[in-house]
Amino acid sequence: MDRTTKRHLQDLRHQRSYLENKQRKQELKLRKKQRKKPQERPVGKIWELADEETTVTARSSRRAGVDPESSIEENAADDTRFQAMVMSVSRAACTLLQNGMLVQCAVPLVEGLPLQVAAGDQVIARQRPGSGLVVDEVVPRRTVLSRPDPHLRNREKIVAANIDTVVHVVSVRNPPLRIRLIDRYLVAITIGGAEPMLCLTKIDLLSSEEADEEMKKLEPYHQLGLRVLPVSTRTGQGMEEVTAALAGKLVAFVGHSGVGKSSLLNALHPELDVRVGEVQPKRGTGRHTTTASSLYELPGGTRIIDTPGIREFGLWDLDSDSLRFYFPEFTSEELICRFNDCTHDHEPQCAVKEAVEDGRLSRPRHETYLRILEDLKNPTKP
Repeated sequence: MDRTTKRHLQDLRHQRSYLENKQRKQELKLRKKQRKKPQERPVGKIWELADEETTVTARSSRRAGVDPESSIEENAADDTRFQAMVMSVSRAACTLLQNGMLVQCAVPLVEGLPLQVAAGDQVIARQRPGSGLVVDEVVPRRTVLSRPDPHLRNREKIVAANIDTVVHVVSVRNPPLRIRLIDRYLVAITIGGAEPMLCLTKIDLLSSEEADEEMKKLEPYHQLGLRVLPVSTRTGQGMEEVTAALAGKLVAFVGHSGVGKSSLLNALHPELDVRVGEVQPKRGTGRHTTTASSLYELPGGTRIIDTPGIREFGLWDLDSDSLRFYFPEFTSEELICRFNDCTHDHEPQCAVKEAVEDGRLSRPRHETYLRILEDLKNPTKP
């Protein structure tokens, strides 16, 4: 046998060995797959909230190479799944209310970030074999209060979900009344679909003349039909009206640090004993005593989400072209600008600017509008 023939025979043996090994590996994989328990459905599916029909966003499942339809069918047969309300959220977990009991539940990662859940959310959770609970899905939200994530500006941060009413708590002293923050919250609440309400706290710190002066600042909101409730948690003034206005609703308390959100919650139900912080005397601002949104159940079916205090509030899902529609007094039939697409900023013969000048419209409201407009036109501006 010559050298060439020997080499060809060697090559054939190597090729046969390679094919045999490949076949053995495939058979081994098949055996392992048959012995393996059914895979858990990939977490990260979230129900779409914009569509009235119940649709599913299955991007995370597709990226994982899993057919979303088959995942849904698998879950339909999974009797370990249940629906519950989110009471509070931490970095990687949330507290759920299940059958009158509070249970801890893990929040899965989606594209490297925790699945977006918030107090007030209804979620579908399941029991993992040999482990704890994990959130599978977020049920479509009726309403939402959201803002840009302070750490990831291109991501929405849900502050509270499924709320009937958002009560913007403001104070007349320590810290002082901030009109511009009221306007920003009104825009965000309107976008999210909840009912806005104003609660004016610490009125016991004012004389009757001073109280009248502060209420004048809120006259534009009375004209918009916004309900304004002045209260004192120390004297109890106005608390009956607040209790009646919130009865049977899911409510979110929002506002600047130190305005008295937690004090108002304690006044509504003293047994809660929510921690209350003191106002810093030099700056006249509050300290953050509420560090995460938490949902509290009160007698009579009232549920309140107490949110952390903020010093500024960014707006989500808004552009400069649609901003004017969230200032309803600017769209009155009596105000006809020269240009149909008038931004009420630099255009000539602007009926809104004329109404501001002659006192028919609130100047502070228009100033807030212009500031927001500038922010929307220059989103990268520091």
